[in-house]
Amino acid sequence: MTPLSYFSFAWRILLRDRLYSIAYGSVASVLFLLFFISVRLHFHLFGSISLSSIVSFEQSPQILFYTSLSSIASLFFFHTLHRIGDIGVMMAVGGNRIGCIWLHTLALFCLFLPSAVLGVVSSYFLIDLNPTHLGKEALAFFSGFAFLILFGFLISIPTVGLTTFTDPYKSIRRQK
Repeated sequence: MTPLSYFSFAWRILLRDRLYSIAYGSVASVLFLLFFISVRLHFHLFGSISLSSIVSFEQSPQILFYTSLSSIASLFFFHTLHRIGDIGVMMAVGGNRIGCIWLHTLALFCLFLPSAVLGVVSSYFLIDLNPTHLGKEALAFFSGFAFLILFGFLISIPTVGLTTFTDPYKSIRRQK
């Protein structure tokens, strides 16, 4: 028997709910594909991504960027809310808040990082923009992953953190 760490426990949570994990992972792969296509188009057309530019709403990469980013954010949020019963059980048996937040954030990233890698790889196979601009491709790749990691933490930590403050038995009953 292997020792129980946060990573192995998060992986066991995902394996326990195989159907939900496959559904969330496949939908996330499509959304990450659209997200990375929009990020690559932005860097090839404009050289960077401007989050405050309203003028660029006329171009389709900006609309695709915002819709895919908000869809990914809602997918992160609903996946975190799907675990409200697990959080209630952990808090009912005496789990600590920081450990619970860390565990469910790690489970979120264990599910969505492989989907993001699949989305990146498929975006490079579907759209060949200009392979001579390797610097722009690397910048688009790292900027896209920075957005996803930032959004994962910004959504998961407050959601799980606020859920740990509710009554554990109420959250267990709400899950069923």
